Amino acid sequence: MLKIEASGASFSRCADRFVVAGYRSGLDAEAQLDKLADVKGLDGIPLMVPLEYKSLAYVKKRLSDVGKSVGTVAPDTYIDPKWKDGSLTSLSASVRKSMISLIKESMDICAEFEGSDVLLWLAHDGYTYPFEADYETRIALLLEGLSECCEYRGDVKLSIEYKRKEPKTYQYISCVGKSLCVCEDLKYRNLGVVVDFGHALYGGENPAESVYWAQNRKKLFHVHMNDNYRSWDDDLIPGSVSFWETIEFFWTLKAAGYDGWVTIDIFPSHIDGDSALRLSVDNVIMFQKLADRLPSEQIKALRAENRTADILVLLKKYCLKDV
Repeated sequence: MLKIEASGASFSRCADRFVVAGYRSGLDAEAQLDKLADVKGLDGIPLMVPLEYKSLAYVKKRLSDVGKSVGTVAPDTYIDPKWKDGSLTSLSASVRKSMISLIKESMDICAEFEGSDVLLWLAHDGYTYPFEADYETRIALLLEGLSECCEYRGDVKLSIEYKRKEPKTYQYISCVGKSLCVCEDLKYRNLGVVVDFGHALYGGENPAESVYWAQNRKKLFHVHMNDNYRSWDDDLIPGSVSFWETIEFFWTLKAAGYDGWVTIDIFPSHIDGDSALRLSVDNVIMFQKLADRLPSEQIKALRAENRTADILVLLKKYCLKDV
């Protein structure tokens, strides 16, 4: 089974732009860790940088006590308002330097904890209005910043998490194709891609195909699981909307030989966070089992003969066998 991690977002206030105080009384980081430690099937947690806990020593001991590890290390690329005009693409040299320093610090922490990778969701590296962006200048700065970070530690992976939009109307790295283009242009072995199931849906992609493109180039470094209705990044419980696409996603991960981390990336603002996270973990495990159950050779043979309807019948037989 794939390794599963989740942040403490389910136990936070889940504030948004309409209810800025949040929908409930959130727990602090250490209390969130206590809650996460009690979730069956959860193998690890991501770390935010700057650190949300009192010390690295505290985190190490606490994780050791509860038998969990660190998957992703995530620098704050989106919370601090100083990134509002871009982080790696900012026209301010001091802002760019600050982000690069934060990424390097995250890489050091990742190496210390033997984490999977450092997550780069460059949320504010984008634009909103026509004529706002000097694409040549901004993208050159983006590539320059990524290069400096990749060269800092070749032993630590950097994973680009692409997203179509939000908070800017356009993000420079907005799809799996652009992500891979950046990786291939820079040619660093430690630079890869996160395929976020919800971001792929929201961006008009089929998440399973996105896995293929990334893994075929040996650039699939991490996976995020959630769900949505394709019109927004709803961060819903995995498999709650896109049942068949989720099965194909895990089936493709298995076929591609992916054996890394799955991060549950949900934002249960209107339902009980603890229940939502536990169900999310259970669903990830369930979809892996459903994918394992499928008769792969039969599906491949039917594909070769363009017998799509027969494939759908087969899926029903193996995934809904008691219906």
